[in-house]
Order: sequence, then C-alpha cells, then structure tokens
Amino acid sequence: MKPDPREELLLNPRPGTAAAAARDFGIDLTLTVENLRLTPEERVRRLDEHIDGMKRLTASIRRLQKSTDPPHERLIDERS
Repeated sequence: MKPDPREELLLNPRPGTAAAAARDFGIDLTLTVENLRLTPEERVRRLDEHIDGMKRLTASIRRLQKSTDPPHERLIDERS
C-alpha cells in the first residue's frame, strides 16, 4: 500500500515547515497521522475515554491522599 502523500508531508516534513518545527521540538508526528486516520466520531470517543480515565485517576489520588493525610489535615480538607 502506497502511503498517502498528505501523511508523507507530516512523516517526512520539508525543512522550514511547521511540521518540521514540531518534529524538531520533539512532537511525535506519527501520533498525529494516526489520529487523522480516525473519523471525527472516533476521535471524540477516544477523547471521552481519556477524560473518563483522568477523572478516575483524580478520584483515586484524592482517596489515597485522604487515607494517608494526618488527621488534622483531613479536617481542613473536609471543610473546604
């Protein structure tokens, strides 16, 4: 299968382009290409999954902090 020429512009950008600057800055342009292969609906679904994961992670961190905080700090946290 021959690569899409638009993808090729991102994967092997010409010097002086924004894509080249992004690559040189350390941005993994293969991830951009991978996301652009998805439909808009698939991208939104993936974003929603990441947001849900961040919410679960945040809740876990808060539970862990409350269980390990000294009692006087838990009181302060509960009031705010």
